[in-house]
Amino acid sequence: MADSNHYYVRPVAGVWHVTWNDSPDLISSCPSQHEAVALAQLLARHMTSQGRYAEVHVAEPEARRPTWGRKGLAAGAAVAA
Repeated sequence: MADSNHYYVRPVAGVWHVTWNDSPDLISSCPSQHEAVALAQLLARHMTSQGRYAEVHVAEPEARRPTWGRKGLAAGAAVAA
């Protein structure tokens, strides 16, 4: 599988990491999923233009909760206690 290249796009602590062949080495860290996927696709196209197999794997985004609701719930719990 020397001619096989896999690029992974994963959310890590609020940013998107792009890695290669499941290596711990980081290629790039991007602020948005769109930017990270575009970079991974660019690298994959470069590899396919050289006659190698390349595939991009995108992880699901992290579940985010709205911050505006937390303050109200915490204040309501403090009053009830």
